[in-house]
Amino acid sequence: MSRFGDPTAMVLAREPVRPPRGNEVVVRVTHASLGATDVLARRGGYVLQPAPGFITGYDFVGELVTESAVSVALGLRVGSRVVAALPRMGAHATFVTVAPTLLVALPPTLDPAAAAVLPLDGVTAAHALDLAGPGRSILVQGASGAVGMLAAQLALRSGRTVVGTASARSADAIGDLGIPLIDYSAPDWPARVREAAEGPVDAAIDHTGSPRVRETLATDGMLVRTAFAGRSGHERADAVRGFARAARNRSERICSAPLFIATRRMAYRRLLASLLADVADGGLRTAEPTLFPLAEVWEAQRAAESAPPGRKVVLTMV
Repeated sequence: MSRFGDPTAMVLAREPVRPPRGNEVVVRVTHASLGATDVLARRGGYVLQPAPGFITGYDFVGELVTESAVSVALGLRVGSRVVAALPRMGAHATFVTVAPTLLVALPPTLDPAAAAVLPLDGVTAAHALDLAGPGRSILVQGASGAVGMLAAQLALRSGRTVVGTASARSADAIGDLGIPLIDYSAPDWPARVREAAEGPVDAAIDHTGSPRVRETLATDGMLVRTAFAGRSGHERADAVRGFARAARNRSERICSAPLFIATRRMAYRRLLASLLADVADGGLRTAEPTLFPLAEVWEAQRAAESAPPGRKVVLTMV
């Protein structure tokens, strides 16, 4: 990416593949998701990418083209189909050099494009639920979004009462989950959440940064922030302020999937493998992939800006 801005800021360039160091391995990427975080980063509003010149993309599916002692110990040999989420961007490439502890085997029955939409969103959703604690009831903001849809399903499976927010146009995408859906554009949406949950909720997962989420919570409720939407043109500064406020509040938790992946590698691998198995078995529904070849990355970026509910853009490298 040459600069911050509209999709024309994206550049296709040929660069040598970085040789593996130590026990690193090289993966030939076949599919990589392109979501809201990539769009935000391209526009210059993503906290973790403060300067242009980076490669977008957090998660991918691919094929191992080299192996190491660590990858072999993990059961991953040359030719293995693998799935990963990265602790920092760089997945929108035909080849990546990574630590093998980031990789999980692709279930043989799972379509690679379907697997590509899962890693970052699935890890975020599951980690957010863990941070939310064992409360009986939970609010999922943006339940029709890629993370929210997964969080709602995982919360239901754990026996929680789930209330979701969604726009009127996106409610149909998750109507079959059977949870109450509140239109977040309604002025009294927090009161409607409490009514649907038959009282204040024990926890909430929020990506907006709205202070009104606290109106839905019980006195000792836990608020998990996965993002801070921010004002247009001020997203990065608003996110920094939001994270700083949340870090000072004992009843709030910050859910950062990249940090979780970087610091809790074994837990991340177990979690991703479990999520992939659930999707392969039909027990967990993900967003439907909309495929674009890498050569059409500009069109893919535009599509990701306005992806309909229940769908996510996936770049294909082959």
